[in-house]
Amino acid sequence: MPAALLLALLAAVAALALEPLSESDVFFRVRCGQEILARHALPGRNLFSFTYPDHPDLDTAWLFEVGAALLVRLGGLPALVVAKTAVLVATFAGAFVVCRRRGAGPVASALALAAAALAVRERFVERPHLFSLAGDVALLALIDALAVADTARARRLGVATLATVILWANLHAGVFLAPVLLALAALGAWLDDRRPPLALAWLAGGAALATLATPVGFGLYRYLGLHLVLPALHPVDEFRAATWISDAPLLLFGIAAVAGGTFVRPRVARVLLPAVALGVLALRSVRFGADFALVAAPILAVGLGRLGARINGRLPALTVAAALAAWAVGPRVLAARQGRPAFALGLDESVVPLDAIRFATEHGLRARMYNDFEIGSYLLFEGPPRHPVFVDPRLPAYPPEFHALLGRADLTRDEWNAAMERYGVDAALLAYAGLNRRVAWWDPARWALVYRANDARVFVRRSPEHRALIADREVPATFSFTAAEGTTTLPVTDRPAASPVSQCEWQRRLGDLLFELDDAASPRARAAYARALADAGCLETSREAKLCAFLGALELEALHFDAADTLLTRAISKGDPELTTRANRAFAWEALGRRFDAATAWADVAARGRGTPLADVATKRIAALK
Repeated sequence: MPAALLLALLAAVAALALEPLSESDVFFRVRCGQEILARHALPGRNLFSFTYPDHPDLDTAWLFEVGAALLVRLGGLPALVVAKTAVLVATFAGAFVVCRRRGAGPVASALALAAAALAVRERFVERPHLFSLAGDVALLALIDALAVADTARARRLGVATLATVILWANLHAGVFLAPVLLALAALGAWLDDRRPPLALAWLAGGAALATLATPVGFGLYRYLGLHLVLPALHPVDEFRAATWISDAPLLLFGIAAVAGGTFVRPRVARVLLPAVALGVLALRSVRFGADFALVAAPILAVGLGRLGARINGRLPALTVAAALAAWAVGPRVLAARQGRPAFALGLDESVVPLDAIRFATEHGLRARMYNDFEIGSYLLFEGPPRHPVFVDPRLPAYPPEFHALLGRADLTRDEWNAAMERYGVDAALLAYAGLNRRVAWWDPARWALVYRANDARVFVRRSPEHRALIADREVPATFSFTAAEGTTTLPVTDRPAASPVSQCEWQRRLGDLLFELDDAASPRARAAYARALADAGCLETSREAKLCAFLGALELEALHFDAADTLLTRAISKGDPELTTRANRAFAWEALGRRFDAATAWADVAARGRGTPLADVATKRIAALK
């Protein structure tokens, strides 16, 4: 049964990991890896941004990035998802072994690790921290082995530990945990045995030196120091403290682990201290939640094991294995039955505004375009043509004053515009517009909104280079933002003086916007349309015809037959091609008592629409009018 439980656990972990790629950071990681492979060296500076192209860039995850780039070269984004899953499966398999060696039964081990996986599933993403999770588990196993090793084996384990730390150091900056966990284990061993644990103490010191065996050397600790400074300048979600609103599963797991620890007899400080330290770190910064969960899972497993035969029998083992297998397989089977792919491992397109990016590319807006952090990551990754970005998630690659600017929530439009001028920005692409306060900072007097769809917005500076695009695409809208309500779209009633859009066309577009915002032809939308049509011949002929036909249909629906007749006749005179427009005018003439004109109009509809349902309606109406 232990093997079946392990397989069921690993299948459940794989099921959580085998999901479409939605982690934005992986894109810049792949781009950096491609650059390292091309140069055969770390660049050492920010090559990818037009804002700070020469700023130093501390790359502490270069080996992960090279591996990611090679995987994408071999198998595209799905290869990254599969590789991530393999790392997680191996990590949880190692954690299961640790639980068992500490005395936990297979059922308790599987339950504790399944709870850990559920608590931190949001961290099952394609990022370098996966190797910190693997490193945590590897250290637990090595610390446990050292506790019972003879001198010769202890030396071999010491070498293996230092080799693990060196590899870890080149994959992720989370390696700083290695000497910390070893030092805490040494302190715990001293508390347990009341004698100096020299092997662990020396190993902790050696691990501290091993963390420097990377191309950046002491830069690792400068990089870590930045993570103490930058969150104060620019809030980053993964650096926030744990809360019940966002992190209830992790906090519940922590409570369970604490309860499990109370059942461990005798309490082993060598085991408990590393978990306690990581728990404190996780409460302060949720990015350490997954590290804590994996280190605390064996403690929970041993605690569960104290429940005895109630969870260690054959029936509980079969039940847990079946539940984990159903958890892994059930959603995939359901997806297949519904005609959806059982495994979708490509890009989750909902996380990237692909249509907006295509728009910006097609209209040549990318050279000096503002973008938010996550979008910058994808812009670095996508294929040619590539352009430098405004910013991307490589936080150390940008100076503190830049983070301070981007972290402010109180900027005025004038201050924001001055910053954009300072950086030479002449276009902007913003995603998550409903929650993005910066959407409200683009002054319509200086910036034209030219794309508004699917929660993405594109602005361009009112300059001669963008005059044709603005004339063709400008949307008469601006935005406001409050923390309570998010972004609100505000119609711009008065055309900005610098806009090349004609007054009548501005009012037509304003009417379209108001119609969308009000979910109906509201009085203010109709008033804008009326202003658009006030100057006959001002609008482009086809747009005038379409608008008249639309308003005429609304007037007909409202039983305003004279108004409908006027608008529909105007639409037809402007060349409106729709058969429904002629049918609507025939209905209006019938209602106005113009039977002869209506019959003539219906005859025209029948002739033009021969073989269509509308022609059948016309034939019946002609018969009724005779």
